[in-house]
Parts: sequence; structure tokens; C-alpha cells
Amino acid sequence: MSGSISVDFVGHQFSETAEIVLADIKISVKAGQLVSLIGRSGCGKSTLLHIISGLLTPASGCVRIDGKTVTKPSAKWNMMFQKASLFPWMSVQENVGLGLKFSGASKGQIAQKTHELLELVGLKEKAQDSTQSLSGGQQQRVALARSLATSPSVILLDEPFSALDTFTRSALQQDVAAICKQKGITMVLVTHDIDEAVMMSDRVFVMDQNPGRIIDEIKVDLAWPRKHMSQHFQRIREDLLTAFKGTEKTESFRALDGSRYKAKSSAA
Repeated sequence: MSGSISVDFVGHQFSETAEIVLADIKISVKAGQLVSLIGRSGCGKSTLLHIISGLLTPASGCVRIDGKTVTKPSAKWNMMFQKASLFPWMSVQENVGLGLKFSGASKGQIAQKTHELLELVGLKEKAQDSTQSLSGGQQQRVALARSLATSPSVILLDEPFSALDTFTRSALQQDVAAICKQKGITMVLVTHDIDEAVMMSDRVFVMDQNPGRIIDEIKVDLAWPRKHMSQHFQRIREDLLTAFKGTEKTESFRALDGSRYKAKSSAA
């Protein structure tokens, strides 16, 4: 199975005189694992995700996917953003098949693959519809299908459900996690939603800021599918909430290597 990720001592600042955004980030993710990065606004979660994707080059350290250093974006690791960014002049099916078209797939291959993916995300009957006629949740399902079209080994999610209503968000959380598990896709999710992190992840990394760094890891040993109200879910939620709350003030934290340091106060 492919899709292992190694983030090796990544640090970043946007210029030599700018503040340090990320410091000494080290994470290893096994192929097929689902992980989340959680932290307050400004802690560098999205910056780290962009570095993993190859959209941004780190100032120090490196990222490896399947042992190869990431230097640019690839169809083997796709990103989903908060906005679906669909092309309104294309049908749903055409949007889903865009990456396949760019890769040189035949019309028959594109038709077969897009049909399979639209069925997978529950939009088979919307194939010929305009994307403008879809709800926000349906548009994100199209974006998901488009991300899956090139058969990636890794999918990177930058708060893609944050603008959706509660019921739609909950359904997509379960569906995306289930699809990744079914297909053996490695997932890295950026979120500030504790319930979302527990619902979708095998492991959750907690980030502090000034500079952004990993201060804790919570393992989520829950069976799939998951239920919010289960006692075990609530226990893990409380563990994560405790770690997350600690970034509000100066407090001693255990780093992943076992050492301790003082977490700085977070900015508003």
C-alpha cells in the first residue's frame, strides 16, 4: 500500500525577516492512516498542509511521500479546500473528469471513472447538471470525486466542511472517512473542530503557535463507523479538548519526543 508520509524537521518563515511560522515539525504517517492537525487560527496548520502538498517549499527540513521528497504538487496527492472551486460552465461529470482529461485519459476511460465516482459520492443522478444548481454539500461531494479521479494515495483536506450546515457536515465527515478507509487512501485533515477530528481520524496532532509546532498526539482507537454519543468517543474528545485548551495560556506541555516546554500564549 502506498501513501506513507514523513515530515522531517520542517520549519518555515515567509521571508528572512518574518516571524517563524513553523518550527521543527516531525510527523510520520503510515499508508492508509487518517490523521488530523488541530490548533487555533494562526498556528500554521494550513501552511504545513500546503508544504506537504508541494504547493509551498519549506524554509528548512523536507517532506517525503512514499520515500520521495516532495518538491511540487502531484496527482498522487490531491487537496480539497473550504471552497469547492468548481467550473460553472462545466457539468458535474465534466468537473469530476477534468484531471483525467489533463492526464490524457480517453473519453471512454473518463466516462467510466466519473460514473463510478459519482455513484460513490451519491451524485450519480446529477452527472449532467450544472454545478451552480447544487447545494454547498453537493458541490463538496463533486470536489471530493474530482480529487479521487486520479487515484491518489494521499488526500489533503484544508477545512473543507467548515462552511456547511451541521447535518451536511456530519454526513460528509462520515462519508469521506469511509471512502478513504475503503480505498486505502492516506488522509491528512486540517481542522479546528474537535468533534470532527475524533470522528474522522486514527490519530490527532495538536499544534501550538508562535511558532507553530506539534505539542501532543492523541490516538483515536474507535471502531468505524463512529457515534458522537458513545462513552469512548466522549472520553477521547475530553482528552483532546484538554490538550487543545492548553494552548490558551502559558503552560507546560509534553512534546512528542517526551521533553517538556512552555507553550506560548496564543494570539487572538
